[in-house]
Amino acid sequence: MPSSLEAVLAELPASVAQLFRELHDHPDFTCAALKIQLTVHFRGQKVGGLNRHTSEWYFSKIFVADHGGETIPEKHGFTKILKKPDHTYWGRSGAGACEAFRSALSEMTGVSL
Repeated sequence: MPSSLEAVLAELPASVAQLFRELHDHPDFTCAALKIQLTVHFRGQKVGGLNRHTSEWYFSKIFVADHGGETIPEKHGFTKILKKPDHTYWGRSGAGACEAFRSALSEMTGVSL
């Protein structure tokens, strides 16, 4: 794991850091620490991740469209958010958001986490 990613994970709650470590160590996923976000990719496609400043978990609109549509993230408590006319995503914050991300991601990809 790159030291920059590990440094960011060290500052997060244990359950959040553990999910990112599991994903990073999984052959189908990669993770990266950006300035504000921790991103997740599935087989090269951006999934979404965590906005560390707002503590919001999110799925990208393209990933959602390619992996089952709006029903799955919405079933797990994610809300469709339109930030700008060209920026839509599904987001969730608060209690249970990390586990909801894990569950929805597993369901959308068919990969057990």
